[in-house]
Amino acid sequence: MTSTTTTDPAAPASSEPTPFARSVVGIVAFSRTIAAVRYAEDAGKAPRLDARLALLRMSAEAVASCEEARRLGASAGIDPDEAAASYMGALGEVDERLHPLDWSERLVKTYIAIGLLSDFAGALVDELDGGLSAGLRAVIGADDFGAFASSELMGDLDADPLLAGRLGLWGRRVVGEEIGTFRRLQAERPVLLTGGASSDGLHEVLSEGATTRMRSLGLRV
Repeated sequence: MTSTTTTDPAAPASSEPTPFARSVVGIVAFSRTIAAVRYAEDAGKAPRLDARLALLRMSAEAVASCEEARRLGASAGIDPDEAAASYMGALGEVDERLHPLDWSERLVKTYIAIGLLSDFAGALVDELDGGLSAGLRAVIGADDFGAFASSELMGDLDADPLLAGRLGLWGRRVVGEEIGTFRRLQAERPVLLTGGASSDGLHEVLSEGATTRMRSLGLRV
């Protein structure tokens, strides 16, 4: 009689996780906490109750997605909390340099900043193998802020060309600050370039992501 062996997809990997895999799990998990905190902070500035509640729900969903990233990391033999710890403070805080003047600027800043963080993490996730890559990619994709920001802004932008011009300039400032942060992160964490992605390749991913997000809001790149 021939026995059949089944593999538990949640079982720890048989081989030792690479430093690159640990770093990617860390940055994905930590990035979701950044999103959770940002959405909660934005909720406190929301001009209406429905917008406040929507952002609080998104903050809770970002926490849940962080927990899923932690679970995936642990299943792959990675301590997710230890992996994320090295990124504490490493990604900077745009609020320290760019203070939004109103609700519209806050929405644009969060949309671009969190979106580029997701693009950066996603490009690294794509260099992983198998189920860990697919699982972390799903974690990154579980975010509805883009649709929320568009619904909040599009009507005002269509009605006010001056607002569109001001927000376009603001968005480009945010893009510049964020891309600069990721360039510094690569220099400080060379392990991020050991999975196959190049510095130029990551820069291209970020540039394309910035262009897509600006255009999706109807803002000039």
